[in-house]
Amino acid sequence: MYFQFLIEDKSTEIVVEHVMKKMKTYYTEKNIAWDIKSFGGIGHLSKKGKPLEQKTGKLLNDLPKYMRAFDKILRAMGDAALVIVLDNDKRDCEQFRKELENVAACNMVLCDYVFCIAVKEMEAWLLGDLKAITEAYPNAKTQYIKKYKQDAICDTWEVLADIVYPQGLKKLRKEAAGSYHRIGSAKCEWADKVGEHLHLHENASPSYNYFVEELEKRILT
Repeated sequence: MYFQFLIEDKSTEIVVEHVMKKMKTYYTEKNIAWDIKSFGGIGHLSKKGKPLEQKTGKLLNDLPKYMRAFDKILRAMGDAALVIVLDNDKRDCEQFRKELENVAACNMVLCDYVFCIAVKEMEAWLLGDLKAITEAYPNAKTQYIKKYKQDAICDTWEVLADIVYPQGLKKLRKEAAGSYHRIGSAKCEWADKVGEHLHLHENASPSYNYFVEELEKRILT
């Protein structure tokens, strides 16, 4: 089974890479391969009737072009699927999914594809596995998990920062001084360290479990 991933950003790419390596180890008898195309952020869906002619480097902006391109490639391969992984941020998840499905329909995508939406953002998948967090960060301040509701539209990476970052979110924001680069770097570190310890089937995040189930559904077919 071959998976082509379209990923919103680098930190999500890191998590997905760890999950796929675990899948390959878990299903040793299966032939699993994948490729990941990551973008420089989520961007936004184009307005109807105004197709973008140039690539922007943002996932939603470029989604029609990439879905059309991979549709041809993956249909020729046969045993393959296109998996689009992105955050819903503050969007209504069901409405967002309808909009994404409309992109696929309007571009006549016929290959096997699935949209996997991290609710609210990728860090929810990490917060869903407290055991992995403590394995990656033995000094994690796990008491902060109490103020987090899994897969809710609320602070997510901010809670993770309080749990794993030395002196917490306040310190990280002070060091970042308004620059997202420092925060993005921290997110990539968390994705790598916690992602390495993620347990495939022990996660409190519904959106993470949906992602894993959609992969396994295709691996086991």
